Amino acid sequence: MKRALLLLLAFGCNRTPDPLAEQRRTCARLAEQKSLRAGLSVDDCAKELKERADLADPGRRAEELVDRIARLVTAGKVKPAPAELKDAQLSLQALGRPAVAPTLAKMKSSGDADVRLAVAKVLVNLCASDCAAAKYDCIVPALLEGVGDDKPADARREVERALLRCTGEQIGDDPSAWRRWWASKAVQLSRAAP
Repeated sequence: MKRALLLLLAFGCNRTPDPLAEQRRTCARLAEQKSLRAGLSVDDCAKELKERADLADPGRRAEELVDRIARLVTAGKVKPAPAELKDAQLSLQALGRPAVAPTLAKMKSSGDADVRLAVAKVLVNLCASDCAAAKYDCIVPALLEGVGDDKPADARREVERALLRCTGEQIGDDPSAWRRWWASKAVQLSRAAP
């Protein structure tokens, strides 16, 4: 008897929580009140409610859009999809500040330079106001994506001017010098953070 109870407890402890539990309760109440849409099961109702909640969450939506941008950039190397890419970038930008963390994470983790550049363009727009507050943790990494030797010369010059305007640093047109400056600045900022 004790062993069966222990097994039952162990099974209960290892069980993962139901991600739709709250939605299932809401849908079950609707079903009891005869307010559930005809032909819709409690499970399907719960899934719909969860999908709507996820879409309303800007952080979750940002993750989806960043992943979509990465897929479009990768697919665009075979078949261009500039309108879809621009639409995804504008949708991500429209989310505002909640989009910064997932977008920065994708930019830092992607091994694809084209993906990093595509999300960096969004970050530059999202974080442009950070320059006035000398808050560089978003804008500078995004701008640094545009200063590599593999970028067109006119684009590099524009990014370098933006870095100068934003930071006030007179580093010039040396991408490695900008990266060294940012690495030391990032260390200083992380030490100063509470």
